[in-house]
Amino acid sequence: MDRNTLSRWALMAAIVLLGFWAYPRFFGSSGDKKQPIALESYANAPDFAPDPLIEKAAPAGSPAPAAPTTCTIKGNRFSAELSSRGAALAHFRLLDANYTDERGQPLDMVSSNWDAGDWANLERWRPMRTLFRGDGADDQVKFDRFDWKTEPLGASGCKFTYVDEQVSIEKTIKAGARPFELAVETTVKNLAAAPKKHRFTVETFAFRKNSEVKSHFGRTSPFVTDVSCGHGGEVTRKNAGDFKDGWLKLDGADRWASASNYYFAGVLVPQLGGTPSCRLLAEEWFSEGQKKDDDDAATVFHAQLAYEPKSLDPGASATYTQIAFFGPKEREVLKAAGGAEKQLGDLINLGFFSPVAKVLVGFLVWLQQHVTGNWGLAIILMTFGVRLALFPLTWKSIKTTVAMRRLKPEMDDIARKFSDDMQAKNLATMELYKKRGVNPFGGCLPQLVQMPIWFAMYTTLQTAVEMYHTHFLWFHDLSAPDQLLGPFGPLPLVGAIPAFGPLPLILGAFMILQQRIVPQQGMDPMQQKMMAYLLPGIFTVMMLFLPAALGLYMLTNSVLGITQQLLVEQFAPHDGGNKKGQIEVKEVSGGAKKAATITKGKARV
Repeated sequence: MDRNTLSRWALMAAIVLLGFWAYPRFFGSSGDKKQPIALESYANAPDFAPDPLIEKAAPAGSPAPAAPTTCTIKGNRFSAELSSRGAALAHFRLLDANYTDERGQPLDMVSSNWDAGDWANLERWRPMRTLFRGDGADDQVKFDRFDWKTEPLGASGCKFTYVDEQVSIEKTIKAGARPFELAVETTVKNLAAAPKKHRFTVETFAFRKNSEVKSHFGRTSPFVTDVSCGHGGEVTRKNAGDFKDGWLKLDGADRWASASNYYFAGVLVPQLGGTPSCRLLAEEWFSEGQKKDDDDAATVFHAQLAYEPKSLDPGASATYTQIAFFGPKEREVLKAAGGAEKQLGDLINLGFFSPVAKVLVGFLVWLQQHVTGNWGLAIILMTFGVRLALFPLTWKSIKTTVAMRRLKPEMDDIARKFSDDMQAKNLATMELYKKRGVNPFGGCLPQLVQMPIWFAMYTTLQTAVEMYHTHFLWFHDLSAPDQLLGPFGPLPLVGAIPAFGPLPLILGAFMILQQRIVPQQGMDPMQQKMMAYLLPGIFTVMMLFLPAALGLYMLTNSVLGITQQLLVEQFAPHDGGNKKGQIEVKEVSGGAKKAATITKGKARV
């Protein structure tokens, strides 16, 4: 990396760190005041057991609830387990070898962060949970929650039914043909002798403890979660801090409702049954006496499709269908997920520079699929390609650097003659630039133009699930910081402190080497020491926490930068410069010919 690149990264790091430090100090927090959300209450069927942890136990003497039954679906790259409690997901396990948890078990999209005892009977926060009552449409179905009758449909589907004297509900869930998809169909039939009204809603959830979403030095946790609605050509995306006033409702959600993090998403895609509204919420969940920023405090993310109330005549029925997607946000998979017209690729949040980042992602995926077959090599080639594409801008900076070097002997003369007069020194320097046709800021604009590229590159590699648990060289996971491996995974150094791998030290060494190869002009010895050691030290520490994929990009960029600087040194040596034809610098006193002279303390060239 050259000095401008180092300064750019240092500025980015300083801004991020300053933001983390300053925000709570200047803006404070909302304290431990609860959100203005109405307490949820449900009409439970007599044989439905209240959820543990979040509901009061059933009164003494209540009949014992029936034990829940389960049904398993084997689908395209996943295995799903559904429960009669809610006819909803209890587990959704990804079957690809690289999608595993810290124990090496298949990653569970539903309950990976719950203790088994807490999760066993929980219904309230299960994805694909359905409700049929609300907003005055509550006379078709007597209960909000009840146990369903379960019927397996081979290995690829499950049917759940509920029947009483006034309603018949049938909910069928089958594996979709595309990866990580379930097809959901729910039919409500009026068995009563009079018209009845219901309102159908289906919901997905994500549960995150504060300890999971904490950011570390320079790196945002990949488990930071948001909720979003796709409606028309727009996407409304909200983070945990955007719900101080409770629920957000958006009409016309014809694309999706989702709760997702950097790498994985749970998405509900409406199909038949009308165009629902989308309701979003990030519900703060902390117990009495507990602070909301405690590590064990949590946020429950809700994303709901709510259909308009519907009245059914006797014997009439209504059917609602959705596609449910639970899986990694792989670019190629999202292109077709839920139907290509739904454009689930928009779930990937590439930030302000998303147009640039999308181009980089497309190039990276193309390299991996058609050239390298390896993500690490694809990153290296992409870095080379990006640097080559930006070379016209880089060349402008190089020419400015060469021109400045050729002026160095004359600038040294000016510095000596006006060592005690900074104003005269500056005037003489600017006059020298003007006469030689050198713009000292000529290299700045190209660097500024490149800024969107670097930010987009950072976002691209930070959000690429394709790097998840992907091996390259000694890296066991390109999406995680470089750590040393033992026979059972990353080695701990002391307790939970990881044994960091060599990448940060290698990157720091290359940055120091570059500073040694190209001493910086116009700096006093102290500044040179700071550039030579302080900045490499900062980036070494940052790389302890950043994904190895990003470190691989930075290392490759550093090697290319050193190569470029060595070539520049051959073309225009740092200690060279043709002294022939130097401009003479004189200090003159006031007197005759005022039009041709400058008063004492000024300079002319």
